[in-house]
Amino acid sequence: MPRSLCPPADYAKSQSVVSLPHPPPMAARYLVQALMDSESRTERERLGSALLDTLGDSFGLPPCSLTVADRAQAHATDDRGRLVRKTYGYYRCRIPRPAAPPERCGIRIYHRTAIRTQVLAPGAFTSTLIHEWVHHFDFAGLMLSRSPHTRGFYARLRSATDQLGVAYQPRTESDAEV
Repeated sequence: MPRSLCPPADYAKSQSVVSLPHPPPMAARYLVQALMDSESRTERERLGSALLDTLGDSFGLPPCSLTVADRAQAHATDDRGRLVRKTYGYYRCRIPRPAAPPERCGIRIYHRTAIRTQVLAPGAFTSTLIHEWVHHFDFAGLMLSRSPHTRGFYARLRSATDQLGVAYQPRTESDAEV
């Protein structure tokens, strides 16, 4: 998200918070390990939903649903058919009024790769889920009206992935949709 679209106070707050307020519960680590061993869409959706519930309960966040779409990642190619952009997944919510907690929160992750339509690797799936959950944390926990990809966002993401035992996989702005 371009910095100009984010209110300055939200951008500053996103920059300043560099870790989660406390470690995730051990149950979340076990769910992450189970996700790392899973390639089934339904199993990933079940385990991922349980992970979101566990993290949400631990951090006092509203519920966040998960949809694992059995389709290729949204993407764009150049005139030679080379991949130039892909979307692993995205987070959405509704904020009913300013400073209100978000409602109808949800994460959608594409289960197949953009070009070859192979099942997404477990590490890529899990790191995408955590990436999108950090957006949920920003909206519901930090009460931001936007969740920009700031240095603070990536520090929170690294904090979450390190504590959950997921290999950190930074992505570029073109890889993700907020």
